[in-house]
Amino acid sequence: MMSDLETNIDTLLVDQPRPQPQPAAVEYEYQHQQPRSRKQSFMRKWGPALVAIAGVIALNFALIGGPSFSNVPALNEKQLFARKLGAERTAAVEAMDFDFEKAKLDRKMGRNFGSRNLSESDGGIMEYTRRRHRVLGDYVHEDVSDQFTAFGKWTVSIIYFAFWVFLMFPNWFLPIGRPGIALGGGLTMVVYRFILYSFGHGPVFDAEKVIILEPLFLLFGLMLTTIYLEKMERGGLFDKLRNSLDDPVNWKRSWKIMLMSTIGSAAVMNDSVVLIFSGVVVDLCVRHKVANSMPYLLSLASTANIGSAFTMTGNPQNILIVSLAYDDISWTEFLMNMVLPVLGASLVNTIMVFLWYGQELFPGSSGIGEHLAILFTGRKTPEIIALENAHQAKLAQNPVEESGGWSIWSKLQVLIAAIFLSCFALGYDVCVVSISTGCVLMVVNAYKHQHYDPRDDLTEYDAEGNALPPKRMYDMDGNEIEPEEEELITESETTLTEVDYGLLLLFMGQFLLIGSFDDTGVPQAFFAFTMGDCADQMTSVPCVYWFVMIITILSNVASNVPVCQMLAATFPYATPYDWMQVSFSATIAGNLTMLGSAANMIVAFQAAKVGDRSFTSERHAPFGIPSTILSLYLGTFILTSIHFAPECSEKLGTCEDEYYQYDNAAEYYQYGDDAAAGENQYYEQEEDAQDYYN
Repeated sequence: MMSDLETNIDTLLVDQPRPQPQPAAVEYEYQHQQPRSRKQSFMRKWGPALVAIAGVIALNFALIGGPSFSNVPALNEKQLFARKLGAERTAAVEAMDFDFEKAKLDRKMGRNFGSRNLSESDGGIMEYTRRRHRVLGDYVHEDVSDQFTAFGKWTVSIIYFAFWVFLMFPNWFLPIGRPGIALGGGLTMVVYRFILYSFGHGPVFDAEKVIILEPLFLLFGLMLTTIYLEKMERGGLFDKLRNSLDDPVNWKRSWKIMLMSTIGSAAVMNDSVVLIFSGVVVDLCVRHKVANSMPYLLSLASTANIGSAFTMTGNPQNILIVSLAYDDISWTEFLMNMVLPVLGASLVNTIMVFLWYGQELFPGSSGIGEHLAILFTGRKTPEIIALENAHQAKLAQNPVEESGGWSIWSKLQVLIAAIFLSCFALGYDVCVVSISTGCVLMVVNAYKHQHYDPRDDLTEYDAEGNALPPKRMYDMDGNEIEPEEEELITESETTLTEVDYGLLLLFMGQFLLIGSFDDTGVPQAFFAFTMGDCADQMTSVPCVYWFVMIITILSNVASNVPVCQMLAATFPYATPYDWMQVSFSATIAGNLTMLGSAANMIVAFQAAKVGDRSFTSERHAPFGIPSTILSLYLGTFILTSIHFAPECSEKLGTCEDEYYQYDNAAEYYQYGDDAAAGENQYYEQEEDAQDYYN
């Protein structure tokens, strides 16, 4: 009995297939890319972030003279007169007669939507800020904070920050996911604001107004466009872009991702770039058996935010700034001012990625010196050589099929994509362009699927592989039922179902949360309190560095788009140079935390959809905080030192060298000593402000 058992065991052992020996290069690649069980200490992980935070606080206190702002100079004559001139211009705008009911009706009918330049009879040069908010309703933020009781402000703020923590760390709580958390938070805020209103602790919450539709339209159009560019043809434009980012060497792959992300964000928009390439980056990590995809996802997200600061169409807050700025800012003017600061920030971010993830990107390197040798002298460690050999071995085993050139569908993709990018660059409405492009691609794909793609083989086979005859069906009377004509599969059943509607719900929930929080006036009060004596000279040295820090905090707590709205309402006559500083700081600040930028959220969400959940707040912040602070302050120093945007307002009249010689703004515009005489002290021989400015 025992001998039979031993014989059976020996037989089983002999029959087991033995593992085949792997090539050395492939075996090394597999072993090297596996995660190592090593836990970082708290100081090693968070030490650089804590040092960066302490350093920036110490630097700002040294520049402004501490909490007393003792080093901040008093306002000069030019600044005082500009403030007085702005106040009088605002009073003139508010004194104008206007038919609000007609304006409301025009807006509902689609008239004047997004109009930047009103006619002279509707306000002329005074339209750009206060009048735009009050009449057109574009990106309006009405100050209703005085209608809240202290209880209402505190409780709304507590609810907001509670859901802010839930969104930052979704894995700490129930497995609901960020879209569910954001939507739940938004609906909670709507219900709670109704309760506050019912008991007299707050005003009515206009939830429809705080949901900004443009980003939602844009995201939907970009997702539609992305899906069709990817699905239309195997080996088409999307696959060619994917292959162009591939490289067996880790640091080169990261560098290609950063370069593509920077250029693409400046040309199109950062949200669209990360929406398109998040899945591509994860796919490359899977292809190369990369256990830690964080360096590559950070390369995509961080450079998408930085690169978007190049142009006025690079991100939503830049588009908003250009529409709300009092003076016109051209596309080339914006680019010229941003080139040097963004290049400086990009350099710092690249260095930080290579240093922070040196072990992953430079396998086998002994330290920074060898990192530099690998980068600039072409030196290769044995580990890098093994990775290249493994890649070549894979290509030898599975040679890539040569494509037959560019098919008609690939050429059509390139043409549509070129028109899409050209319309973006020419300044056409990004929402209309993206949705129209997606619709055009949908029609083209449907035509291709119906007339050119091979039909699916519905033949059934038996166990031996022989084709089975088609099944015959009979009715109750025994009559054969003729097979119906093949039912077409529509786009609504296939591609349209792949649109990430959860991402749209995420943004809708965030709009509701942020809009309600802004209504309390807490962000505005925080800005006014912390800015102190720097509030009226926020972009002058040394206040500009303190201003950048406050904008960074607010952009990560209340989001950068609402911060820009708040500044437009608080400082309606800000100069083009002021807005350059706001744009740069609000954009780069998006890299500080996960919630600082919509691009970060899109990367995390898109990567999680394909199974990669490594891009989390806990892993992002230790790198994001020091990298963002260094990038932000170097870029701010460059922009402060070298800029071409005027530090005055031409439309307000503060660019004239002699304007501050007059006693008041009315005298400056009237050029007379008797400008203050009469019933209207500012407008001589005119019936009202509107006639005067016309």
